[in-house]
Amino acid sequence: MSDSRLRQTVDLIARYYDGYKVGYVGHEGYRKSTDLVKFARCIDEMVSLGLVDPNRSLFLDLGCADGRVNVLMSYFVKISVGIEIDPEILAEYNPRKKELGQELRRANLIQPINNITLFQGNSLEAATYEQIESTLNLRFEDIDIFYTYITLHDLFGAKIAAEAKPKALYLVYGFNKILPRYRGLELLIPNLASEGIVALYGKGSFDWVP
Repeated sequence: MSDSRLRQTVDLIARYYDGYKVGYVGHEGYRKSTDLVKFARCIDEMVSLGLVDPNRSLFLDLGCADGRVNVLMSYFVKISVGIEIDPEILAEYNPRKKELGQELRRANLIQPINNITLFQGNSLEAATYEQIESTLNLRFEDIDIFYTYITLHDLFGAKIAAEAKPKALYLVYGFNKILPRYRGLELLIPNLASEGIVALYGKGSFDWVP
């Protein structure tokens, strides 16, 4: 991130949400959450590799919880979409984002971009994607970047391999030394940004792989 104000904004967002990270007891009890400080470094690397474009990239979090990853990604993609199966967890999105907005305003930093839409539903059911298409005119096969925090990663990997467009990317958070393999997807970067937590896969062959 070359823009210092954007970097400061992302840093504040990461610190804010990481106050509710692994070990946070929410409506559903103990819950694991993406460490946004680490994740932000991974996105920084993807930006430097030209894999994320704010004017083009379409992003989908397949299990978005309170939408924290969608908020961070809103600065780097054209559209940031999330799906969460639990309505109580999803209900945390608006009040938390409102509080974050107040903190950003006090710090004279950049508000989340108005490109975020979250849906309550099952990421493996056709009805969910029918709702997304009717709302945003956006189909599964339009998505450029998919994301999940381990949960159902194998089923999501199979769906991406079967239905996503060529060159679609799949970010999987939560693995370290032993990485999964997905039939039809290529492991592009096993340790994104050397954070030891995010692996990047892609559909098809890529000639840019480090």
